[in-house]
Amino acid sequence: MIKARHLFKIFTHKTPVLLMFTGLTLLPLSDIYGQLTHDMIPAERVWSKAEDAFNKEQYALAMKNFGDFMELEADVKSERYVAAAYHEALCALNLYHRDAEYRIDAFITAYPESPYVQKALWAIADHHYKRRHYKKSATAFDQVDLRQLTVDKQRELRFKRGHSLFEREDFEKARYDLFEVMKKEGAYWAPASYYFSHIAYLNGNPQVALEGFESIATHEDFHDIVPIYIAQTLHATSQFLRLKEYGPPLLNESSGLEDEEKTEIARLVGDAFYKDQDFDGASPFLEQAWEGTRGPGRKPEFAYEVGYTRYRMGAWRNALDVLALTAREDDKLGQNATYHMADCYIQLGQKDKARSAFGRAASKNYDIEIMEDALFSYAKLAFELSYNPFDDAITAFQTYLDKYPNSVRRDEAYRFLLEVYLTSRDYDRALNALDQIRDKDLTVQGSYQLLAYNRGVELYQGGKYDQALTYFDKVRTYPIDAQLAAESFYWQGECYFSMRDYKNATSSYAKFARAPGSYLSSYYPAADYARGYALFKQKKYIDALSAFRSYLEAHQDDSPQRIHDAELRTADCFYAKKEFDRAVTYYDRCLERDAGNVDYILYQRAMSVSLSDDSRALESQIEGLDRLLEEFPKSRFVVDALYESARTQIERNKLDDAHRRLDELLSAHPRNPRTKEALVDLCLIGIKQDRPDDVLLTWDRIRTTYGNDPVAADAYNIVEPLLIERGLLDNLPPAVGLTGEDIESRLFDAAVGLALEENYTKALPRLEEYLRQYENGHHIAEAQFYLAACLNNASDKSGALLAYEAVIALPPGDFTEAAALAAATLSWNEGDYPRALTHYRLLADISSIQANKLESSIGQMRCYYLLDQPAQAFTFANDVYTDPGTPESIKRTAALWLGRIHFDSSELEKALEFFESTVKFGGNVGAESQFMIAQIAFDKGNFESAEQSLFTLVSDYSTYEKWKFKGFLLLVKTYINIDDLFQARATAESIIENVEAEWVQNACTDLLLEIENLEGGSLHGTDVIENSTDNGTDNDNDLQENE
Repeated sequence: MIKARHLFKIFTHKTPVLLMFTGLTLLPLSDIYGQLTHDMIPAERVWSKAEDAFNKEQYALAMKNFGDFMELEADVKSERYVAAAYHEALCALNLYHRDAEYRIDAFITAYPESPYVQKALWAIADHHYKRRHYKKSATAFDQVDLRQLTVDKQRELRFKRGHSLFEREDFEKARYDLFEVMKKEGAYWAPASYYFSHIAYLNGNPQVALEGFESIATHEDFHDIVPIYIAQTLHATSQFLRLKEYGPPLLNESSGLEDEEKTEIARLVGDAFYKDQDFDGASPFLEQAWEGTRGPGRKPEFAYEVGYTRYRMGAWRNALDVLALTAREDDKLGQNATYHMADCYIQLGQKDKARSAFGRAASKNYDIEIMEDALFSYAKLAFELSYNPFDDAITAFQTYLDKYPNSVRRDEAYRFLLEVYLTSRDYDRALNALDQIRDKDLTVQGSYQLLAYNRGVELYQGGKYDQALTYFDKVRTYPIDAQLAAESFYWQGECYFSMRDYKNATSSYAKFARAPGSYLSSYYPAADYARGYALFKQKKYIDALSAFRSYLEAHQDDSPQRIHDAELRTADCFYAKKEFDRAVTYYDRCLERDAGNVDYILYQRAMSVSLSDDSRALESQIEGLDRLLEEFPKSRFVVDALYESARTQIERNKLDDAHRRLDELLSAHPRNPRTKEALVDLCLIGIKQDRPDDVLLTWDRIRTTYGNDPVAADAYNIVEPLLIERGLLDNLPPAVGLTGEDIESRLFDAAVGLALEENYTKALPRLEEYLRQYENGHHIAEAQFYLAACLNNASDKSGALLAYEAVIALPPGDFTEAAALAAATLSWNEGDYPRALTHYRLLADISSIQANKLESSIGQMRCYYLLDQPAQAFTFANDVYTDPGTPESIKRTAALWLGRIHFDSSELEKALEFFESTVKFGGNVGAESQFMIAQIAFDKGNFESAEQSLFTLVSDYSTYEKWKFKGFLLLVKTYINIDDLFQARATAESIIENVEAEWVQNACTDLLLEIENLEGGSLHGTDVIENSTDNGTDNDNDLQENE
């Protein structure tokens, strides 16, 4: 709306009230004076003084003299008394006395028939008008009788009353008075035209307003006032051509306009060019207006015009700065601004930000065409960037097709959708979408096969083998690619192998080998090798041997590590078949390769050669075992090497060396299960060397420590003659006695037989009965062990753990190691990490099986880490990571934990090395590693690298929600740190809308509050053209201003 200037000072004059009524036909003072008689000389003098003072505008003196005259005049009804009363009130009015209005009202009340009444009414009305008390002045002018006024005074009254009504916003009444004044040029014609034009504009008649403003454009009082209004009304009447001619000259310095008016005119002229789509013409004027406008004046509509003009001029970066102010609005204009911001980002090569902007534009339901185009563009960018986990390409294109099934872009969208299925890594959702396509042509079938294959591999990498099997079955639903169909059998073999279902694994590997397309697969060598391993695990050594030898013959160029392992398992198969000479040959091949597991190979070769036909068999065995002891003093085979070499030396009658080896075993490994057997052999050596006292000491140790163990009976058979000779048969250990032994053995064998048959329900009460009857029975350790297995099978984890711990509490035996492993595992699964750590540490001391040794290290690594003891966790994690025998799945876990420990210690570079090594493994490990790579870049202040790493995270690991959500929260923080608040807000709002997890919602809400604080308050403004008029409220301060 038009903003009217206050013209009060132009059209009012500080003139004494009396002089404003020359048009009234009233009795002059001189006439009244002429009627005074000679007898009234004192009154004459007073009257003369009053008249003189009044004419000289000495109102205070005049007022006093008029008052004195009234005291001298006896007749209060006389004409001279009435005249004096009137003039006294008039003087009070001119002096702005507080009681002036009262005096005037009192005069009118006292002398209603006086010719001075109309003068008084005019005086009080004009008094209110000058003081800008428009409500009172409008009412007072209504009381003046127009008929008693001259034509000029009538025009003056109509103008002042009309202006008073205008200021009171009573436009309808005001326009009639003003219109009457406009009929004839005169003193009030110009201001009446000015205010009448304002009213015309407000009443929706901009053309009438324009004509009115133009009529006074050259008037001396208005030539520097109306240009802004002419420009506004030209704009309001869409006379853009005239406005483009009229406006620019007003922007020159010589125009005399204020800067604010020039800014407004520049805005109007710019908008005129803008409306005509002349953006080259609009640009300089809009930029001048934008630069001259601050605060609330920069409203969303204005910002959009400037931003869109910059956009059309190719100033993409500058356009973004302004369009962002409008994009905040939830309306059609905000949707347009967001849409054009997306195109700016495209032009600047920032597709990720363009995608976000298109997504926001598509979500606003105002302009249908923009919604459709924005959604399509969003889907295309989601496909190109392949990282948004919420409104991903598949969902976006599917949504587009659902919303716009008859779109001219339907076929294009469908083609994109098929490509997305092929490249998207959210395989499960992609397959669900493909299942909904009814007409599956060869392209769709091929996509289905590939997606099922990739999903199966993904589930396998995540350890979800049962689910993976189902997807590998689906691969063969549409066998478009024969190689993929064949490889699905290979992966099913891998799943079964990981599940320890070696029979089905063997079958799947065989199906792979027979399937068309398998020969060209890179997995062909691995399948031959894996089939041999599956047979080996089933102890089908003849079949395994055939498979390994076929592999070695057919795949000589395969992985050296796999060839080495195949040769080693070939040797093991010959060993199992008791073909020891051939076993030695393959063990020697393995030693020549020097590819790992050397301690195991040395031990197996030594045991094989000892059983071979070699004339130096026993000597070669000792040489091999001594090499193991020398080169691998910490090997898990040290105990067995010491024990077996000692046995061999006894056989060779090298008793001193045998004694030394057994002593070393007992001193270095006192808790090893071999201890009791070593003690028996020491008894044998003592008997042979005729050292009876040493034999008795050893026997006493066996008797007291292993009295219930069958090993005591073995030792007794050796020392019996000595005991008889010394008379020491009165304190034999229970294991030697025969009373009740057959009964006990039968009870025990029956219970254990049921347990071995996995008939745990029946075995459990039998084992409990045995333990109740034979608290110190021969088979106490074995019985407790199998009891624990039964309880574990019955889901009584607590009872099973106590039973395993009962085995551990007994002297070391054949079941100690397995019990320690089981107790550690149960404690770990129950989350009792201190208890698990105790058992893992015991397992480390007593284990003779390599897998258990490694398991103890892994367990200690985990427990120490979760118990917040990073130094110890680091030691074991490093051992696990560097152990060549560690399986890849465990090694990647160790590497991940090493990365975590380094990160927690702020050793970012070392942490990064490990995370970069584990990210390639995929699955949850890969997702966490990719997030940590981004986190490290963020912590180092490398925000661009962090952003790219997070894009990779959500692109490659979109199904791992924990890390995906953490990644997007970090992405919001990254945008905040690079001061890209638009993208930060867009990403945060997308998270809020799409993620239900409470922890994500809470974190994102905090981030949005931070963004809002950084953005500052929202824009609020008023109309560019507005009405701002005085409402005429009475205010005594106006009196002071006027004075």
